[in-house]
Amino acid sequence: MAEVEDQRLVRTDTTVDRFSELCLKDATDQAEFFLKSFIFALGDSWKEVPALCSEFTKHAKATGPSDRYMSHIQAADFLQKNDITRTGLERRREIEDIDFNHDGKIVFVEYLLMHYKVMILREFYSRHQKEPEEDLTGTGVGLVGVGDKLLEELFTMPHGLSPQLEAALEEFTADKKKREEKVKTLEDKAAKGGVLGMAAKNELIILNQADTTELNRIELTLNAAKRKAAKQSGEEAVTKAKEAEEKAKKEEHARRRATMKQRASIFEKPK
Repeated sequence: MAEVEDQRLVRTDTTVDRFSELCLKDATDQAEFFLKSFIFALGDSWKEVPALCSEFTKHAKATGPSDRYMSHIQAADFLQKNDITRTGLERRREIEDIDFNHDGKIVFVEYLLMHYKVMILREFYSRHQKEPEEDLTGTGVGLVGVGDKLLEELFTMPHGLSPQLEAALEEFTADKKKREEKVKTLEDKAAKGGVLGMAAKNELIILNQADTTELNRIELTLNAAKRKAAKQSGEEAVTKAKEAEEKAKKEEHARRRATMKQRASIFEKPK
């Protein structure tokens, strides 16, 4: 692992272990974890994550030996096609910066940390109620040395993440996996040609058309869960504010009583 550049942030063994375990999962599971962590920060653009996931695995499989990871060269090409334009040197440095275990492979969650770097850092500083140490007004191109902050924020679940919202995200992931398995089976059949191959091609067309409807259904479920979580979070904030106000009133009342008692004791005649 890379040395910690900012000594105020310590990358703990627990964080390293958790991230290593996450990197061993397939891209769809990594996408689910990322969505759980940043579902509120992403807002309506959350659908970009599963779309990027599909493109990532497709590009990895088409240009390398596995659909689970990319080499730095593959990742640089993918970054150029799916993100803001960078120079070759900027791409190389940023990719090296998020290859936390220096194994020369980039898995999907590592790519996401780079793709959404500015958003994640804004969440980090907002949570800590601090002014950003880096320039986050732009696109984040060329910004390196922030890996520990990205990891810390990745493993900090947002306030208001309800069990219902988590369940909706898990359902979305499970449905996506089932679809991917079915697509793979149909593609294998289609590649063999013949009558069965033609039937598989037709089924793929129907499946792709139905996919939009399914995504819309799950999106409605997710949005409903998000609204409920946001409402609960807001209600909790109001409750806490009221409790704090009541506590302050009681403390002020107690202070005044103590002051009056102290003043009264001055005028009491000794017995």
